[in-house]
Amino acid sequence: MSPRSEPPDRDARRISDIIEHLESIASELKIGRDAFKADRRVQKIVAYDLAIIGEAASKVSKRTQQANLQIPWTDLVEYRNDLLHEYQTLALDQAWVFARDVLPGLERRLRRIRVTSRTSE
Repeated sequence: MSPRSEPPDRDARRISDIIEHLESIASELKIGRDAFKADRRVQKIVAYDLAIIGEAASKVSKRTQQANLQIPWTDLVEYRNDLLHEYQTLALDQAWVFARDVLPGLERRLRRIRVTSRTSE
């Protein structure tokens, strides 16, 4: 495989990972806002899922990202970076708003994404 090519399913696997972790967040947050804010175990699970989402988003090829501008790739990566560099703090209200307002639409858009393999340029 040349340096300019990549396995065609790599982006599809990363997008699948993002969807899996979005589903995990949605499942964990069914407990409600107050319970979420009081439960450190759930907070850690959500923080982990958010970090994985951002990491996977950062690894999706630029070609696929550019073919799918409806996905806020940069925001997902920046959210992960902010989360990891804040050291032991999860902005609970921000995580809740993300889950309630952003997550459902993001998951729908990711399920319709076009993965673009890069075999030559």
